[in-house]
Amino acid sequence: MSNINQLEDNLFAEWKNESGYITFASDGVVDPETWEKQKVKLLFVLKEVNAENQNFDLRFFLKNGGNKNYWRTWNNVARWTKGILEGGDYIRKVSKADKTYYLSKIAAMNLKKVGGRAFAENEKIREYTKRDAYYIKKQILLYNPDIIICCGRGDGKNADLLFEDVLTEEVCSNWKRTANGFYYFEIQLSEKKHVPVISFYHPQMRGGHAIFEKRYHELMQVMKEI
Repeated sequence: MSNINQLEDNLFAEWKNESGYITFASDGVVDPETWEKQKVKLLFVLKEVNAENQNFDLRFFLKNGGNKNYWRTWNNVARWTKGILEGGDYIRKVSKADKTYYLSKIAAMNLKKVGGRAFAENEKIREYTKRDAYYIKKQILLYNPDIIICCGRGDGKNADLLFEDVLTEEVCSNWKRTANGFYYFEIQLSEKKHVPVISFYHPQMRGGHAIFEKRYHELMQVMKEI
């Protein structure tokens, strides 16, 4: 077991014990060896997994590319990861090999560590985020990320929850707006390291390639400005 895996599992054991959760949805670094080699450490923050009343490990799920039930989410995350780390055009067809390759380069975590249903309830997410803010912050800081992408706009945005309830001591800027209308703020992780926390669309968006490609290019434009 790699060091980052051990640190994650130690944190989750404490988190579960202190919170009294019967089930727990673990998450984080998909492939520790690949993660350690990354020059840009990219963290995606989502709300919860669709695994009500179950133990679940997102790391194991993503290590083999996920499954066909959530193809929109992880195909788009793979596309975004490729674009941020390598640049280039939108990939229309994402093979399982592509997905496995690009997802191996990221960390992905949910704010709510108790699995839910297909549609997250915003008030529950906020409730759990406030309750678990200490541990959510510890998990984020464990990764020392270079870019944080919060997936989901509209009411109950993940980025708002991090700004208001979790990363309060680390926040070092007000909200900023990119030219194409996306918001982000910065946190300070060291004397020289300021990290953008970007509020962006959820990758499980409705639509087909026209909208997926539009969102891809919007995110690439955001990356040019931050």
